[in-house]
Parts: sequence; structure tokens; C-alpha cells
Amino acid sequence: ATDDPSEIGPVDFVFLGLKANSYATCGDLLNPLLHDDTAVIAAQNGIPWWYFHGVDGPYAGRQIETVDPGGAVTRVIPPERAIGCVVYAGTELEAPGVVRHLEGTRFTIGEPDGTLSERTRVFSEAMIEGGLKCPVESEVREEIWVKLMGNVAFNPLSALTRSTMAGICRHDNGRQLVARMMSETLEIAEA
Repeated sequence: ATDDPSEIGPVDFVFLGLKANSYATCGDLLNPLLHDDTAVIAAQNGIPWWYFHGVDGPYAGRQIETVDPGGAVTRVIPPERAIGCVVYAGTELEAPGVVRHLEGTRFTIGEPDGTLSERTRVFSEAMIEGGLKCPVESEVREEIWVKLMGNVAFNPLSALTRSTMAGICRHDNGRQLVARMMSETLEIAEA
């Protein structure tokens, strides 16, 4: 472990555990780790900066300003380096700078263009060898929306009620509200 990536040098994979709002400013940390074929796996919730990379149609290559303001993230992490990743790990902030892992070891990955690439296979095998679950999905965007659907519904309700998912769903009104929020999220995903 080091706080100086230049001590490590270029690697095949960089697994980012940063908050998405830090991507645009992580170049000094990331650059010493990159060679021509280095893949970057960003473990994040929500819609990623590379979302329209590798798709056909009217949105091909579109930049989403709210997650890639002025292309700042794309300049630091070009979308062609990206391997999509959806994190299913439950954690809690125990104290400033201290995160406790509660449950979950699944990191679903996939190429933005939907291919089943050699680099996703190699990364998945390394994660599995390390004791984690790392399925490779050709439609990683669908997995992003499944996770987002849960976050959109449960995160604000949990914060407002100070309840767990189970606590919210114990009540008929809670279940109905979650279902309505998830349904609206699906409509947005389909659009």
C-alpha cells in the first residue's frame, strides 16, 4: 500500500473506490498507473461518465453534463479505458475516514459496448480468485439501473425515516411508496 502511485508504476487495471465527484481531479493519482491498455474500473453508484460510450443511435458518444461537467472526467479517464462496475456491498460510515463493510461482495462488471472482452474476463477471474463475486454482464447498463432503482427508492426513505430496507417494507404504505418510486425510475430508464 502506498499514497504515491508513482512507486507502483503502470498496471493493467485500476480499481477506483473514489466518489464520482473526485474523478475529474484524480489525474495526478491515476496517471502514473496508466499504460496504453490500462483499464479503469470505477466502483460507483449512479449513471457513469461513460454511459453513452459504445452505444449506437442518437445518443452515441453523448456527454452527460451533470456527471462529466465540460468533459472534465473524460479528459482524466477516457471512456475507452472504462469497464463498467456495479457495486453490491453494504457499508456504513463508522467515523470520519472509517468505513465498515457490513455485507455483500458482488461487483458486476461489463464493457460499455456490450462485448465480452478479454480484459473483463481477466479482471473477473482476479476478483474471484480474491474471494469476491464478479460476474461479467453484456448489458451492464441494465445492472446500473437495477441498482439505481433501489438507491432512488430506499436511500432517501431510509434517511428520512431512519429505517432499514426491511423496516420500510414492513409497512404496507412503505412498500407501496417504494414500488411507486421504482416504477417511476423504470420509466426514466426506458426513456
